[in-house]
Amino acid sequence: MGLDVYALGNAIVDIHVQVQDSLLTELGLEKGNRYPTERDRQEEILRSLIGSDSLDSIRKTGKVRTAAGGSAANTMYGISQLGGRTGFCGKVANDWLGALYTSDMRRSRIVFRENTGRGMTGTCVVLLSEDAQRTMLTCLGVSGRIDFEDIDEELLRHSRYIYLEGYLFESECAAGTILRTVELARKHDVKIALTASDPGCVERHRDLLVPLIQNDVDLLFANTLEARLLSGADNKHAALQVLSDWCEGVAVTDGEHGSMVSFNSEITNIGPHMVSALDTTGAGDAYAAGLLYGITSGRTIMESGTIASLFSAGIVTQIGPRYNGEMLPELKSLL
Repeated sequence: MGLDVYALGNAIVDIHVQVQDSLLTELGLEKGNRYPTERDRQEEILRSLIGSDSLDSIRKTGKVRTAAGGSAANTMYGISQLGGRTGFCGKVANDWLGALYTSDMRRSRIVFRENTGRGMTGTCVVLLSEDAQRTMLTCLGVSGRIDFEDIDEELLRHSRYIYLEGYLFESECAAGTILRTVELARKHDVKIALTASDPGCVERHRDLLVPLIQNDVDLLFANTLEARLLSGADNKHAALQVLSDWCEGVAVTDGEHGSMVSFNSEITNIGPHMVSALDTTGAGDAYAAGLLYGITSGRTIMESGTIASLFSAGIVTQIGPRYNGEMLPELKSLL
């Protein structure tokens, strides 16, 4: 079966809970940051917020929302929801969280051939503030231990794009798998898309990311700060120019200011869709889904960027990184 996009990423179960800013201060957390966190610390923080003892008991309280997540997986879900064909390679453990993850992915019409490792399924506690900002506490568990043998070469070979998330560079094992997967994609003439994922990730792994982007990436996704950190430029326009010299396609997002998409150095400005944000989790993932869906379905760059902008705007109006409504009717009326 041919796929539009096959992705490699961290298989993470998201656990969403709403908090007040004062609680973040008490916990010593800076709002909007992403923190690598051990499972015991996750449970300690949730216990202080909810009062339950373990992740399983916390889930049963009904005070949190759990769902299959992870940046690349969210993007594959979005493309699938829009009508594209996607697959995902990720690793879970043989525990209730892994079963939850696998069930959610398969219901989403994503081709997911379960890779199981010893240990714990990865989790991300997403603390949602009243102003829609999210503070993330991530325990990778087995998700960061993706081996090259986990890659389904047949799915990759019959895909138009392989989509990689920068978060994988946080794991030495996964980083090595990315580099070997890129070689395999090139062998099969599959285009390579990469999301920078996170400013902190870019700062920590710039020495690996820059040569990868310069030599192998066909389509790069980054927000303004990530683009500046990667390029060394002091503004988003200069950053886009530098990055456009490195690879064929670059999309730089800037929240309420919209986005810029460059293909073969031709820049298209995409206006934002103004909405009242409830939760910004997954906005970048949805943007990537919309743009990739548009490109792989034969749309123009302006049309693809408009889909990306509308889809990411829809995501922030609800809790969680996956759109609950029907986006296709809205797109048909817009395009």
